[in-house]
Amino acid sequence: MLAKAAFPALFLTLAGFILLLLVTLSVPIIKTIYLLQVRIKTGGTAANARLGVNAGVFGLCYEGGQASFLGFDYSSNAACTDPQVGYTFDENFLGLNGSGLSRAVIKGIAGSLILNAIAAGFAGLSLVWSFFAWLCASRGWEIFTFISLFFSVLTAWLAWALGLALALVARHRIEDSSDDILDARIGNGVWLALGGAVAVTLALCFAGCGMFGRYRSDRVVHQKPVGYRRRYFWQRNHAGRGTY
Repeated sequence: MLAKAAFPALFLTLAGFILLLLVTLSVPIIKTIYLLQVRIKTGGTAANARLGVNAGVFGLCYEGGQASFLGFDYSSNAACTDPQVGYTFDENFLGLNGSGLSRAVIKGIAGSLILNAIAAGFAGLSLVWSFFAWLCASRGWEIFTFISLFFSVLTAWLAWALGLALALVARHRIEDSSDDILDARIGNGVWLALGGAVAVTLALCFAGCGMFGRYRSDRVVHQKPVGYRRRYFWQRNHAGRGTY
């Protein structure tokens, strides 16, 4: 019988895993999801007016044109870097030679972005445990789910906090180092990471409550009726019978 107590944790773990996985597979893999977006302001030169760059977890995508699909900006002629841990901006592409852009931003971001992948890994492991807890109606699998979700919650919130803080610092330093030529904005990946952290946190709470839920079907014990048996007078219990 499927365990009803394990289903809420399973559903929320699945949602959190999908969101954290999308953040991990952001630019340059999924070009519509990014943590930081940098664009040349309108006041720039005409040649660079539509140039920009999107920063993800494992790389960058430099864009020469811009379009939108379902509310997401993308470029069909984007030049993306190979997926790797740690990357730097190409200052020559943005026309900001000697601005110190890479020293101010990327070197501080690249090392911490790997936490998004770690959080997604813990969430995926929790999804497996929670599925078995739901399918097998096992309290032991639910305990494993709670433990793995605990580490997923820690890494997810740490990854989101560092990503948001570094994105804010990057936006400030980019705009200052470029003399307001560049416009840096927080990307949609930061908010997807927030949604994933909230989802796994709620899953952790439900997994903790689910450990004390019912994991066995109610069993109705049917007792055989005791038939009446006639007892003779010499088989009767005479103990305690009073005498006169």
